[in-house]
Amino acid sequence: MMLSKIYKQILIVVILSIASLAVLFYGFAVDEEGWDDFALLLVLADVITGIRLIFEYRQHDKLLKQLQVMTANIVDHHPAVPLFVEPDNPLKGVADQLNELQSRQQDEGKSIRNSNAELITILSSLPVGVMVIDSGHDVIFANHKMSVMLGRDILTQVHPYTQDVRNYQLLSLIENVYTSHKSQQEEIQSVGASSVTWDTSVVFNRIDNDFHILVIMYDISDIINVKQMQIDFLRNASHELKTPITAISGFTKTLLDGAMNDKKSLVEFLKIIDQQSDQLASLVQDVLTISHIQNGTNYDYKPLPLHDFINSELQSYKSMTAGNNVSINNKIPEHVEVIADTTTLTRILRNLVSNAVKYNRPNGEVNIEYSDNDSFWQLHVSDTGIGIAQKDLSRLFERFYRADDSRTKQKVSGTGLGLSIVKEMVDAIGGRIDVKSQRGVGSTFTVNFPIVKNDDQKANE
Repeated sequence: MMLSKIYKQILIVVILSIASLAVLFYGFAVDEEGWDDFALLLVLADVITGIRLIFEYRQHDKLLKQLQVMTANIVDHHPAVPLFVEPDNPLKGVADQLNELQSRQQDEGKSIRNSNAELITILSSLPVGVMVIDSGHDVIFANHKMSVMLGRDILTQVHPYTQDVRNYQLLSLIENVYTSHKSQQEEIQSVGASSVTWDTSVVFNRIDNDFHILVIMYDISDIINVKQMQIDFLRNASHELKTPITAISGFTKTLLDGAMNDKKSLVEFLKIIDQQSDQLASLVQDVLTISHIQNGTNYDYKPLPLHDFINSELQSYKSMTAGNNVSINNKIPEHVEVIADTTTLTRILRNLVSNAVKYNRPNGEVNIEYSDNDSFWQLHVSDTGIGIAQKDLSRLFERFYRADDSRTKQKVSGTGLGLSIVKEMVDAIGGRIDVKSQRGVGSTFTVNFPIVKNDDQKANE
């Protein structure tokens, strides 16, 4: 329509020009006044129409160029300034549609950017290492966890993945996926001071005529360690169970084969059987205790006069301390009162005091003391015994671990589960246990019990 209007104006200019020339020629031919003036009016009208024609053409050409630029920006996903066209302009409908298209594209682009930013935030905070490699073997994304796993600062700009990946197993796995175009999964061991195992998936992701390689790594070292601990626990428990059972069975068969007729041998063998039976019962009880802790416990917190409670518990150690010539000193002030679960506290105290007596020197001492702070109250059990070597301290709370006694030649019976039970019970109630020890001087075990408020006590009831 706009072009049609321009064509009409061009036609008018042409007609006015021809008419002006015709009037001028006619005026000169007839040599009459008035025709010259009429011819000038026609020329003036022709000039005005021509100027208007040029102005409208330029406006039209400018609008067309703006529409072209806007269309190109939309195609290239570049921002564009909206076009404002007069209502009577024939191109207003096209301009409005392009404005609407541009607005929708900007909204969709903003939504995509927000989604991408949210996705990157999620990937960056995952406890799983993630790396995206393009078909040109360049890293285009890697989250913080992947950087931690690989032990390198991964650049944000595009770069070859071989700058970051130095593990031969991982390199081979990625290259196999590039070659086969098939996703693969494998457990990969780290190379370094500490052994780490990663469950690694390298995913081949085709995108139209291109593809990306997605590397996902998850640290399963803890899972493997737990499995190994379970295997070790079963193996050690079987070994510890086998020892007293073998002794009981062997001495029983010896008695049945005729040794019971010898009263001296009979008494000696029955004492051994009784001792091994106690050892077996103690081991079974310790295993049941560990199972009970792992399955969860309902705690019954009650106010407890700690000094009196310790005194009552120490009554059962009179025979044991007399045989070892060890004295136990309850140094807890009489006014101290704590809120605690008596079953848990009893089990922890008995294990620590029993060890302090068994590993003490003749005429030694065991001291039980109390302290507190804003968050915890502490129970200290110290002895003047043989002490613990520094190399053994880090493994002291492992199940069935027994410190090396070759330096002292002191043989102490036990299941090897006592301190691990104490550690697990303390962890279960949100506490902490520490140990300080010196060879030939003694050891001090400090158990930090969380301070339970009256409100917490009522909530447990």
